[in-house]
Amino acid sequence: MPTPTETLQQHLRTELETIWAAHLAVGLNGFMALYTNPEQVPFRAKEAGLNFWFGPNDIETAVNHVLTHYREGLLPNSPLLLNPIVHEVLPDGRYMPVGSGIIWCTSWCLGIDSLRDESTDRLWEKGVLASPFCRGDNERAGLKIVGICDEAQPVLEDGKSIAGNKELYDLANITSDQYYQFYLLSGMSYLANNGMFMHPDMASLFPKGALKDKESEEKIVRESAVNVQNVIDAAFCWNSYDRYHSLYKKFGTDPGDVETNLRFFNLVARDVQLFDATGPMRKDADAMFEFIVPGLIPRGAITLLGATGGTGKSSLAHQLSVLASIDYDLGEEAPRWLGQRLAIEKCKGICIYFSGEDGPPIINARANIFDPDGRAKRLMFQRTDFGEGVTFSQHMKRLHKIPNVPIMVIDPARKYLTGDEDDAGVVSEFFEAIEEFAITKHCAVVVVHHLKKGANPKSAPEVLDMLRGSQVFIDRPRVVIGMFRDGPYTIAGLAKNNIPPNMGMVTEERVFARDPKKLGLLWLPGQEGVRNPNLTEEQLQELATMAQLEGRVGGS
Repeated sequence: MPTPTETLQQHLRTELETIWAAHLAVGLNGFMALYTNPEQVPFRAKEAGLNFWFGPNDIETAVNHVLTHYREGLLPNSPLLLNPIVHEVLPDGRYMPVGSGIIWCTSWCLGIDSLRDESTDRLWEKGVLASPFCRGDNERAGLKIVGICDEAQPVLEDGKSIAGNKELYDLANITSDQYYQFYLLSGMSYLANNGMFMHPDMASLFPKGALKDKESEEKIVRESAVNVQNVIDAAFCWNSYDRYHSLYKKFGTDPGDVETNLRFFNLVARDVQLFDATGPMRKDADAMFEFIVPGLIPRGAITLLGATGGTGKSSLAHQLSVLASIDYDLGEEAPRWLGQRLAIEKCKGICIYFSGEDGPPIINARANIFDPDGRAKRLMFQRTDFGEGVTFSQHMKRLHKIPNVPIMVIDPARKYLTGDEDDAGVVSEFFEAIEEFAITKHCAVVVVHHLKKGANPKSAPEVLDMLRGSQVFIDRPRVVIGMFRDGPYTIAGLAKNNIPPNMGMVTEERVFARDPKKLGLLWLPGQEGVRNPNLTEEQLQELATMAQLEGRVGGS
């Protein structure tokens, strides 16, 4: 079994070989430098001002040089930094920077900052490599970021950085200005002004087993190469969209689209919640909405089910998950949910039901009622425990690997928040995670939410102002279904609807009787089942004709 020193030696050898492979792949050859700063800021070193130049054939000597000054991690020591820029030697002996085959960035979470999954996502989407730094017991204390270039990158005027480095820092969106330009070798602890940080292993940036030998290192370098201009364009768009991840995801990374995309955003005072509620959809969005439940629950969007106690909202949410998880026979009639036929042809794939309050006994009892024959073979149940240290947002990332998720139900929202439901930041983080999933997977996400204590709405629209917690619960869903009791009956209708009327949205409030044996809601027939019906088209046309004759068109 190798000693810690032998393990570190191998880590360093692999890292330097991989970086040189990246340089050589784009035609760069010369020297890189290992060094310590002349001063003790921002990194501490026993010996300041060290400098050691080495070429691609000097890697073993360079590794030993690093180990000598590192002293197996014992303090005080001098963990050497790497200058990844390739230099050539001038006739007078000076080293002149010529370019680089990699771009890099060190982004550390300082103070109370925490690493968000979206930081890694933006980098991975561009083909950039990123994995976490450690700081003590915190294994998510920032990101080591490396992009392997598909062509040699020139050195900027400062002689210390490469085009793309600052852009990586912007995309990571982790504030650590004094550190981002440095390249820290993996496997070593660096004592800095803000504590001691370490990136465990260069290999963690790559697929498992990708760096097993020199040949594999060269192969993975070729396969991992990215176009730096794409990174620069992505950072430009990220900054142009005020670093709102939802806007960035919707609009994409084409700089040519920025002016058009920002036009409406600027008109709503660059308020992302107003934009989400009223703004145009991104260019590559589907031309028309698809529905899991026509007129009520669209795919690719969030629907919130807000209800008073005793309306059976959890049973209703569970029932929807079960019905969507059944493979129906050819010609079999689709079941109804809140009076609407389920679009069973849109329900292929795994359906996910997060049950934050009801445990297995209740879940199983309800399942036996909703699905006595056990036909719901595609239903995945989730609780609130996702593994030690794994947050709801992180777990949502795991679920992205499921190829097709037609519907996801989260019951109730407050069980999956990382803090107070009155905190707009906490609630926004929750909605960011599920909105990204809804858009990316074209999934209908249904969120069950409670009303304020003592709420007694008399109509579905009144439910909107009685939702518990932050205003974000009102702003972020595209559809809000309101439910409340009216004597022995349950009333359900749209409290909010940001979907065009030609999409066939249900406009009336419906009256239901509760079936205690089947835990379902039975829609009352005919006019008995419609509360406060809207005007017919004939009645509206008659009013419009009268208004035109009286000159009231467009007026009050």
